[in-house]
Amino acid sequence: MPAAQQQDAEWRWFRARALAATGQAEQAQAIYADLAGATTFFGFLAADQLKQPYAICPRTHVDDPQQEQALLAQPGLLRAFELFAVDLPKLARREWSRALDGADERTQVLAVELADARGWYDRAAFTLNRGEAMRYYTLRFPLASQDGLVPQAEQAGIDPAWAYGILRAESAWMSDARSGADARGLMQLVPATAALVAKRNSLPWAGGDSLYDPATNIALGTRYLAQVAARFNGAPWLASAAYNAGPNRVDQWLAARSTLPPDLFIATIPYKETREYVARVMDYSVMYGWRLHGKVLPMSDRLTPIGQSYALPNSTTPRKTVDCPTPSPAPAGSVQVPAAATTAASRANQ
Repeated sequence: MPAAQQQDAEWRWFRARALAATGQAEQAQAIYADLAGATTFFGFLAADQLKQPYAICPRTHVDDPQQEQALLAQPGLLRAFELFAVDLPKLARREWSRALDGADERTQVLAVELADARGWYDRAAFTLNRGEAMRYYTLRFPLASQDGLVPQAEQAGIDPAWAYGILRAESAWMSDARSGADARGLMQLVPATAALVAKRNSLPWAGGDSLYDPATNIALGTRYLAQVAARFNGAPWLASAAYNAGPNRVDQWLAARSTLPPDLFIATIPYKETREYVARVMDYSVMYGWRLHGKVLPMSDRLTPIGQSYALPNSTTPRKTVDCPTPSPAPAGSVQVPAAATTAASRANQ
C-alpha cells in the first residue's frame, strides 16, 4: 500500500486486530493507542480495546454580541433568516451561501450560532464541515428537543442517541430533504413505507408531504426504526444497515457471513455506501449519547454479536467517561467520505 493508504483508520484497526491475533500484542497496542485519540468509529473501538475514556475535545466559542449584531445587519444574512422563518428553506440556503462566501471561521461560527438559536440546525453541518471547525460538536450535533425525538424514541422502544444518529446521517437536519428514491424529511422516509408505519402504529397520516413536518417525520421514523431493529434482535448496527440497504439485503448478508464479529461483518458489506453509513451512524450515536448524558455507551456495547439480543440502555446502564487528551483528536466523522446521492446530507457528512 502507498504510505497514505496505510494511514487509513480502518486499515490500521484491522492491522492491529491481526497483530493481536498472531501474538504481536505490543505492536497491536501501539496502533490501538494511536487510533484511540480520534473521535471516530475506529477511534472509539480502539479506546474500548484499551479500556480508555473516549477522546472528545469540543471547541467552544465566546459570545460576541457586538459582532452578532453586525452580522444581523448584513442584508444577505438577514434575508436568509427571514426566508427560513417563512418556510422557504431552499431560498434561505442560497442567501446564506452568498452572505458567508469567503467568511472566516469566527464569522461562520457566529452565523451558525445565530441560525441554531432560530431552529435552523442544518447550517452547522453544512458550514462547519472541515478542519478544526468540525470540533464545534454542540452545534454540529444539535438535540432540537422541541421536535420530540427523545420521547418518541422512548415510546418506540429504541435508544434516542441511535435515532439521533440516523437522523443526522440521513438529512443533517434538513427537514425538506428529498432523495432520488423519494425518501423525505429528517429521517428520509418513503411515503409508502411511512403510510404502512402509520397504519401499524395507529398514527395520523396526511400524505407524503406531511413527512416534511419534523414532528410527523420523527414519530414515524422512530417507529420504523423500532420495527427494523426488532427484525435483528434489536441490534442498532444491523438495523442501520437495513435502514440504508433494506432488510432483505441484510438477511442475505447474514445468511452468508453470520459467524463474523460485527466489525468484520461491517467491513465485508458489499455496498460501499452501506459500509460507510453504518460506521457513520454508530459514530454519531456515540456523539449524541455524549450530548444527552455527558457520558457514552461504549461502541463495543452497540455492536452486539450476531444472534445476541441487544440490551436497550437506560438510566442505570454503565457509560464511559470522555476525556480531552493532548494532542487534540481528529473531528467526528473525519474517516468517512461523502455518501452516495441517496443520502441527502452527503456534503454535510464529510
